[in-house]
Amino acid sequence: MATIRNLILILGDQLTYNISSLQNADPAQDRILMVEVMDEATYVKHHKKKIAFLFSAMRHFAEALKNMGWTVNYVKLDDANNQGSFAAELASATTRLNPQQIRATEPGEWRVRELLLGSDVILLPDDRFIASADEFTEWVGDRKQLRMEYFYRDM
Repeated sequence: MATIRNLILILGDQLTYNISSLQNADPAQDRILMVEVMDEATYVKHHKKKIAFLFSAMRHFAEALKNMGWTVNYVKLDDANNQGSFAAELASATTRLNPQQIRATEPGEWRVRELLLGSDVILLPDDRFIASADEFTEWVGDRKQLRMEYFYRDM
């Protein structure tokens, strides 16, 4: 099996070709991982149609990437070996593919960000926002109350 340089995790809310984790990526050397997991579908109540639309969008994006020459490892919710969580699916893919490194664009949700920070994933900044998470953290400083209105005014 050819050496895989980067395993690139793409999350369901990152379905764009311009995402930072795909910048400087090479379909000949890198592999994409996308997963549908029960943890994400059930951590809070979601309308069933929302979940269906999300998974449909993910599957269409994965197909588009394949048509562009990417190798995409896609785990569907009903796959027999689906482990049910990002962490378990990432560990499984890492063991199976043995990439030199794992990359992802910083998740928009703190819960997912914390999960990935505890792993070997290199988190790249999400440049789809005006301010980065680090810029927001710097702004927070030692404030006792956080009001987004004041942050927006500073922006």
